[in-house]
Amino acid sequence: MDRIKIFNGKIITPYRFLERGAIIIENGIISCVSGEDVPVQDAVTIDARGHYVAPGFIDIHTHGGGGFDFMDATVEAYLGVAETHARYGTTSIVPTTLTCTNEELQQSFEAFRKAKTLNHKGADLMGIHLEGPYFSPEQKGAQDPKYIRIPSKEEYERIFEWSDDIIRWSAAPEIEGALDFCRYAREKGVLMSIGHSDAIGERVTEAFENGFTHITHLYSAMSGVKRINGLRYSGVIESAFLIDEMTVEIIADGIHIPADLLSLVYKIKGPSRTS
Repeated sequence: MDRIKIFNGKIITPYRFLERGAIIIENGIISCVSGEDVPVQDAVTIDARGHYVAPGFIDIHTHGGGGFDFMDATVEAYLGVAETHARYGTTSIVPTTLTCTNEELQQSFEAFRKAKTLNHKGADLMGIHLEGPYFSPEQKGAQDPKYIRIPSKEEYERIFEWSDDIIRWSAAPEIEGALDFCRYAREKGVLMSIGHSDAIGERVTEAFENGFTHITHLYSAMSGVKRINGLRYSGVIESAFLIDEMTVEIIADGIHIPADLLSLVYKIKGPSRTS
């Protein structure tokens, strides 16, 4: 039996901290969590030296790290990002592309495929997240507007032919052809997420019913309450709060969203629906 003992660490449990605690792992499964050291025979021992011991983070939207960007489209970049994230406690990541040319997408897909087989030291490369190109120009944010366009069935079918690794796709549901695109992607098992969208509430509800179940960087590059011809309409932000089952993602750096709005998101959506 393979045994690992991590001891002398501040163990984070769902309920409390265990100062100077120990964790026993047998054949890859945690068999014991204790507030004190536990004697174990024939175990590989790791002294946490008073540091925190916690489950690995999972980052479902990251563009790079360690001086690398996934749009570099090289194996070196993918492995460099994975190793950087692992160094800081993130054990699984979803590499994310930007709105770009299809040639650049293909190159990044190929680099991902190769890196996945060579990645032995970095965070697990779970799959690819495409951020764009099917966005609202009014909510382009940092996306290059010259590559933003409406969904073309011929195009997105071809993109899925290029890669079996796509697990998430962000798009604006209000643009022409977006709901058909969403239904097609959902059949492929892809998580569909609303991002860079100027949709009103009615459109968001329809999008949710057709498979858009997640929100990309809530509050950033998306519609809020707006006035149209004298009437006010809710936007993506308000709809994300109103639809209980909708999950949301936030950039919790205190810059994209201030602390009080972070508290609001946490209060309304809760930890189970916030990433």
